[in-house]
Amino acid sequence: MTDTLDWLYSLEARGEIYKLDRMDQALALIGDPHRKLRAVHIAGTKGKGSVAAMLDAILRAAGYRCGLYTKPHLVHLTERTRIDGAEMPAALMLQYITRLRDLYERAGLALTFFEFTVALMFLYFAEAGVDIAVIETGLGGRLDSTNVVHPLLSVITPIGFDHMDRLGYTIAAIAGEKGGIIKEGVPVVIGARDPAARLVLTSIAGQRHSPAFMIDREFSYRSHAPAHRLDYHGLGLVLDDVELALAGPFQHENAAIAMGAADAMRASGWNLPEAAIRRGLRETSWPGRCDIVMHDPLVVLDCAHNELAIEALLETIAVELGPEVKPRLVFGCLEDKQWERMAAMLGPRVSDVTITRAAAKRPLDPANLMPIFSSYAPTRIVRDPLTAIADSVARAARDDVVLVTGSVYLVGEVYPWFLARQGRRGLFPETAA
Repeated sequence: MTDTLDWLYSLEARGEIYKLDRMDQALALIGDPHRKLRAVHIAGTKGKGSVAAMLDAILRAAGYRCGLYTKPHLVHLTERTRIDGAEMPAALMLQYITRLRDLYERAGLALTFFEFTVALMFLYFAEAGVDIAVIETGLGGRLDSTNVVHPLLSVITPIGFDHMDRLGYTIAAIAGEKGGIIKEGVPVVIGARDPAARLVLTSIAGQRHSPAFMIDREFSYRSHAPAHRLDYHGLGLVLDDVELALAGPFQHENAAIAMGAADAMRASGWNLPEAAIRRGLRETSWPGRCDIVMHDPLVVLDCAHNELAIEALLETIAVELGPEVKPRLVFGCLEDKQWERMAAMLGPRVSDVTITRAAAKRPLDPANLMPIFSSYAPTRIVRDPLTAIADSVARAARDDVVLVTGSVYLVGEVYPWFLARQGRRGLFPETAA
């Protein structure tokens, strides 16, 4: 098992290749499984994982057997590929890896890690015969490995600055990359509010004859924050006082986009009763997003890794816990993020800071953050994330709040520390093989 996974992770050394012809080749060798799927394809800078999780929960509540593909994982690779809310069985994933490795090596096709896992996902969902697959893009959209799929609906969540070196340095350029998932004649739900992003996305939709359902135009919502409730008004769906499982005002916007997607699917004949939409949003599970994992002291894990997400996180803490709350911060991020700005946003809002170093590709050296954070609050460096979280929890008073954020990788590294205390192995159930 370890050897097989080590081999798969060794593919990360190949980096990423942003073109789709290799993906077409890889899928042709396994019978083009992506062409056998009915799918919803989701791109965006912020919220696409939450929207995917919510839509998956709605579809399952309506009785559909739904595959969900998200990226990255937090604890186990199997989290990325779920059917009916359950992770792909680890033993089955190893069988698929071995099977595809043999096939691709014989064909002389050297895929990247992401290309390989996307091919595996398409094959697993097709062979499992899911009714519908909800597929989140990796990076961007236009040249993302998932963009070989021809969906029945495309969804674009809010657009902001992230991965600028590969997607562009303006909102319009980034929107153009994300909007690359819009397909000829396929409806698109647009959750972006930025005027430049909306202009680009509606232009692409117009060129591709894709009906566009846009937030604040075809659908809108009214938040009841701090309550986890909102009202939704769309073209064919009006729902008042909808309860959300996920905390934070930013999740109200995500829920509205997920309901916009359900609204568009209903318009094309999918049986998504109002009761199923309500139940799905009430039961959505999406770990690592303003996620309370301990109560004494209160520990919050959040995967915020860009400015938009940090802004949403700070608003959530103010709304959910109170504007006067100043958490003890455990922070680590990657070197290609806007770390100066993220640190400057967090610094005034925390009581003290422990800077750590996630064991990921391109981690930022904590020393870079020391001058920024120390200008706001007492700051120390504890390079090992597990030592950092254990020390921070031990130092916290019972009424303190400990906040861990800055990187998906960091949250993934500390999560097992909390799962072990709950007697759990993973974040989601594992389906029977």
